[in-house]
Amino acid sequence: MENENRLSGISPKNRFFFNAPPLRAILEAWLLGLVLLIVLSQLAGRVIASVLGNGWFVLAGGTGIWCVLRTRVPTGTWRRRMLWELGAGLMLSLSMLAGIIGLGSVLHLQDAWELAFVDRFPTVMLMLGIGPGFVMTRAGLRVWWYWNRLRRRRMLWSLTHAHLTVVVVIWWVFGIGLVVVGPLREILSYDWYTIELLPTLAADLLTTLFPVLMVALVVTGSLLIAVLPPSALLSFWVARKTTRRLERLTQATAAFRAGDYATRVQVQGEDEVAVLQNDFNAMAEDLERTLTALKTERDKVTHLLEARRQLVASVSHELRTPLAVLRSYLESIQRNWRDVPPATLPQDLTVMEQELNRLQRLIDDLFTLSRVEAGGLALTLAPTDVAVVIQRCVTALAPLAWERERVELLADTPAALPLAQADAGRLEQVLTNLLRNALRHTPPGGLVIARAGLEESSETGRLRLEVCDTGEGVAPEDLPYIWERFYRGVNMHQDDRGAGLGLALVKELTEAMGGTVAVHSVVGEGSCFTVMLPQAEG
Repeated sequence: MENENRLSGISPKNRFFFNAPPLRAILEAWLLGLVLLIVLSQLAGRVIASVLGNGWFVLAGGTGIWCVLRTRVPTGTWRRRMLWELGAGLMLSLSMLAGIIGLGSVLHLQDAWELAFVDRFPTVMLMLGIGPGFVMTRAGLRVWWYWNRLRRRRMLWSLTHAHLTVVVVIWWVFGIGLVVVGPLREILSYDWYTIELLPTLAADLLTTLFPVLMVALVVTGSLLIAVLPPSALLSFWVARKTTRRLERLTQATAAFRAGDYATRVQVQGEDEVAVLQNDFNAMAEDLERTLTALKTERDKVTHLLEARRQLVASVSHELRTPLAVLRSYLESIQRNWRDVPPATLPQDLTVMEQELNRLQRLIDDLFTLSRVEAGGLALTLAPTDVAVVIQRCVTALAPLAWERERVELLADTPAALPLAQADAGRLEQVLTNLLRNALRHTPPGGLVIARAGLEESSETGRLRLEVCDTGEGVAPEDLPYIWERFYRGVNMHQDDRGAGLGLALVKELTEAMGGTVAVHSVVGEGSCFTVMLPQAEG
């Protein structure tokens, strides 16, 4: 019942209308009819027959309307509801026939219909007609409830309903109001001290006001049948212009909710709907931009998490290797050291020292990269003589390069070179890593050269540092990834002991000093790494 009441627009807080069981509603209607029957019997012989006849119409209509408004709304299928309403109408007709005509005869109130009609037949027909009237009125109410559901669900029908309501209200105010004013004026002009109040009032109500109201209702219905269709058509046409724009906005909202963030609506007009359309477009653009930014950030975070996972795995592997070598040599020394040190002790200690140095460099590089990434790397940017830094790095590495690799390491710096705005210590670290990388990938008999110069095409003045070799070169498919941490290309030798952090550190430190780094490489001919640094002012 609650669901039916909700669909019909009946408030769940309403405890009077459409809430009584059929038997109770019929009983209340019968009691109302009995009261009206007693009133009519008191008027019998004191008013003319037409007044009593009209009174019987009031009795039949009043009791039927009361039962319509009090009987609860059935639930279930439409077939069950229809049978329920028909059964209630039949019970109402039979109850009113037996309760009014039968009880009236027992109470000797038959004058009420004998003086109104020639015989009992019209009265019987009126009582039997209450049931069909109940069924038809309830059917009309269901049509009204259906219309209420339509106008609540669709703004088009709501606006149409509002236009039609205006038409109906205007007609009732100016039409029926004018018709009713005359009888009411006559009633109000009574000489209350000289008339017999009950018969006179009943006669006037039943012979003037009641017929006039009935005629007014008939005329109203006829006029509404003639006026409502064109009014409804006009209202529909006017409302459609607004609701069509709202429907497009609703469709756009549904599409946007489904994930189509490029959806927009065409702004039409300058009214509130147009403002709403424009606000939707602005909101959609802002939300699309925000979602795109969030997606980019999500992808970036995903990439960083994956890079961090790979970094942890690579760091674990790189740290494990020198530690495993150190442990192996220590176990060998402990196993072979009796009273006299083993003959291989000096060589073993040399290897262990190399592994410790390698481990120390790996830890230092990781620490430096972490500080750069966190923005906590302390840099002292000052005018720096690049030629001096190059000469110092080459002088330190050249003897070792020739002794171990048989690779010649040279420096080529002009006599008068402008100063660079850089951190001298970090610049030396950058050049050292580039030189070590070049030496590691240059075969014996090769050449590695470090040179510097002024970038002629730069309008702001930039210094160019180059580390070139005649080594194996970098494969084209590896070039985009050589700056990543722990990346190793396809040309890496099996005995290459680099950790894959040198070039990543070069890139991070160079960019931290406001510079850039690039590479040009040809497989089998060599590579040339270029570092660009800003020139010192003044």
